[in-house]
Amino acid sequence: MIDDRKALAIQYLADGQLPKTEIAKKLGIARQTIYEWLDNVEFKAELDKRLQQRKVLVEKIIDGKLENAVDSLFELAETTDNARVKAQVLQYIIDRGLGKPVAKHHIEAANNNAHNVSDDILDAEFEEWEVEE
Repeated sequence: MIDDRKALAIQYLADGQLPKTEIAKKLGIARQTIYEWLDNVEFKAELDKRLQQRKVLVEKIIDGKLENAVDSLFELAETTDNARVKAQVLQYIIDRGLGKPVAKHHIEAANNNAHNVSDDILDAEFEEWEVEE
């Protein structure tokens, strides 16, 4: 059964603003109790339900802003000298709103050590990124 403390814990967890330690302090429980609750099927189901509701709400908000983003994109393209970066950000939002896959660019060193990436590797990665745009 989801009592008041569990319901509040679900709210805090779904909001995603506080670490579990802080949530436990606010509820007057041990941090471990939250982990035990997360193992509970009913608690986890309610948290998942709340997270899904939050996701749907955010998607509706984004969908509601989509037309404005498209209008802004055209306005920036027509009126702003430095529209490239702003247009790319708006394009990303529009693509996401339309459900299109959005490319992510990662720079990886052959030895997986970011501190040892040579300038040649970086130049090649940036050239590849610019070509894809």
